[in-house]
Amino acid sequence: MIRINLLPVRELAAEVGRRRDLTIGLVTLAATALVLLGVYFYQSSRLSKLGDELASLRQEIQVLNAKLKEVADLQNKIKEFKSKHRVIEDISKQKVGPVRVMESLSAATPSGLWLTEFREANGALVINGLALDNQTVADFLRLLESYSYFTNVELIETTQADEKTGPYKKFSIRAQLLYRPPAVARDVQPQGTKVPKKGEKG
Repeated sequence: MIRINLLPVRELAAEVGRRRDLTIGLVTLAATALVLLGVYFYQSSRLSKLGDELASLRQEIQVLNAKLKEVADLQNKIKEFKSKHRVIEDISKQKVGPVRVMESLSAATPSGLWLTEFREANGALVINGLALDNQTVADFLRLLESYSYFTNVELIETTQADEKTGPYKKFSIRAQLLYRPPAVARDVQPQGTKVPKKGEKG
């Protein structure tokens, strides 16, 4: 009877199987490593691009912030200029206002009427005076109302003057005085001009 020793063949087959498994494992590991390297380089590339975009955006933000600061400075300068201009206008109007008021008052005063008191406090005006008759006082009221410096013109009272003063009418007028009226005052009329009565031609 012939006996054959199969042990080396079995060991050789097992070795071949181990090598095959090792090769498959190495190939799988290499493929996995390649995939991971590809993903890594792809992510690194994207991260680099995002970093460049972020740096560019930061530069744009810095430029916009600088422009925004310039705009804010310009707006502050405009506000400062407007404020100074307003102050200058107020000062100019305060200088011109009283002069225009007195010109208007003089132009509104008809002949035969004399002012004895002109008192103003916080825009509240009181005018006292003497007139030849009630019609002259009425003319004065209408003329006074024709100027935008005087509003809410109202006759408080008219009385007969005493004997020392003469045959005149004493009157007292109350009004609101505007040194800076919203509308431009009308042209100053010559002193002594009367408002035409109904039926009369101007």
